[in-house]
Amino acid sequence: MLKTAILLLISTTTHATITDCSKGTSLFKLNAAAFWPDPAVRNENSTVSLDFTVQPGTLIESGTVKYSVTYNFIPLSPTIEELCPKNTNCPITPGTYNQSSSSNYPDLTGTLVMKSEWIDPNNNLLLCYQVTTKS
Repeated sequence: MLKTAILLLISTTTHATITDCSKGTSLFKLNAAAFWPDPAVRNENSTVSLDFTVQPGTLIESGTVKYSVTYNFIPLSPTIEELCPKNTNCPITPGTYNQSSSSNYPDLTGTLVMKSEWIDPNNNLLLCYQVTTKS
C-alpha cells in the first residue's frame, strides 16, 4: 500500500498544476487554464492558456502584471511590466477571453512556481494565476 501511495505521489507531482490565486477577490473570473508541454521541457517554449470572463460594467484601459517566481522554494526577484499591450490588448471590456502566452522554460531542474497578478491602476486585482511544475 505504501508503494502504491508513493507511486501515486510521484505521478501526480510531475505534472503542472494551475490555480486561481485570487481567492475569489479578482475582478475577472478564471474559467479554465492549461500549461503545456506537461511536464515542462527545459530550454523549450512552454505555453500558458487562459480562459477568463470580465464581468459587465468593467472597463480596463491600463494596468500592470507582477510576476513572482520561486525555484526549489527559493523566491526570486519579482518583475513588473505593463498589462497593455505586452500581456493583453486594451481596453478590456466585458466578455469571455481566451488568451495564451509562451516563453522559454529555463534550464533548471526542480520545482518552479510562477505567479502572475494582473492589477489595474487603482490597485484592484484583475486576475491571479499560479503555475507549479517540475522538470
